[in-house]
Amino acid sequence: MMTPKEELIQAIDQSPDQVVHTLLEILRVLQRQSMLADHQSRQVANSNHETVSPRLHRKQGVLVIETGRLEGFDMNAFIGEMREERIQNQIEQVDL
Repeated sequence: MMTPKEELIQAIDQSPDQVVHTLLEILRVLQRQSMLADHQSRQVANSNHETVSPRLHRKQGVLVIETGRLEGFDMNAFIGEMREERIQNQIEQVDL
């Protein structure tokens, strides 16, 4: 059984360069968001302010991080692909 990291490496090896480029952009954004969220959590613990920076704030109890546009990345298409993949996974689980 492969680890998630090994599965990701194998999937990347088998993917076209454009997909790899898009995944890399997404990974970089997620890493930045994670670092910002960690930083924000530490600051909120040390203060009573709800908004730490103009790009990082809470909206209706959800942590929101505003980012710049990713060139050539269609968020709606990405969400659609993730939904389709999830549906297929659920169908496969039902068939087992």
